[in-house]
Amino acid sequence: MTEILLGEFRPKVTIHDALQPLISGPAFGTAGADAISYLVSKYYDEFKDGAGTWMISGSPELFAFPSTLYGQLNVACSQRNQIAAAGLLNALKTVLETDAKKIDSKKVLVDTSPFYAGATHLAWCAVEALIVPVRVDEHSIESLDLTFQLLSEKTRYFQQRNERAGGLPTPRIAAIVMTMVGSRSQIRATPDSASRMYIERALALAEKYSHLFNHSDDPGKAFVLTGDFHSAGRISGYERIPISELKVRGFHTIEGRRRLQVNASVTRYQRQLKYLASMI
Repeated sequence: MTEILLGEFRPKVTIHDALQPLISGPAFGTAGADAISYLVSKYYDEFKDGAGTWMISGSPELFAFPSTLYGQLNVACSQRNQIAAAGLLNALKTVLETDAKKIDSKKVLVDTSPFYAGATHLAWCAVEALIVPVRVDEHSIESLDLTFQLLSEKTRYFQQRNERAGGLPTPRIAAIVMTMVGSRSQIRATPDSASRMYIERALALAEKYSHLFNHSDDPGKAFVLTGDFHSAGRISGYERIPISELKVRGFHTIEGRRRLQVNASVTRYQRQLKYLASMI
């Protein structure tokens, strides 16, 4: 998200810098002292005519962040210090709420690693709801099952630490986004048989853990099916053009040599993304 929205610009202050004082102590700075949000329209022309959108930069330093976080968290939990444990787990929430007040932000969207560790853990503690992307393949279905277990089972690490921090809330699931859904069937805009099998398995898991969903009475309402985006996705990512702005039959040169054309399927992708946006 940082690369797409901020392009070549590299912010001086990142989310890692903002978290350090709250996780490792005042030796790493004063929490909330620096402005950490950057106005996206300054670096991305597609945002110039819209409502103010601000960006907090990610950082490669987050790869080493879990060891620091969990070292501190283990100390707090071993000492049965609920206040310290809650402060650590709510560090990202504190950063986001502080910055949101400064810029008068009404909504915050957090992009996380697909792996549950460190900053992703803090994101789960910071947000009200989750949007979970799931590819139509075996490993992704297994990962979805594990995600549901982490969110709901008291013996799993997430819930254990929430309890030791005084009983922190569990985020709800707002949407399950099935990605790479193929349309090779002869019925227009209908997923092929392999995709349908994985979608059905994901639905079965959602029904098993329906209590985790905003739509607990019918978790199927939380499902959004999206395609593989083909050349539209490659063009969008490389040229930093939102898929909603791509024009059918338009040509684009990516990687300095490959000339790709936007085909008619982009209109379907645009509808899918618009529906997903309506659920956020």
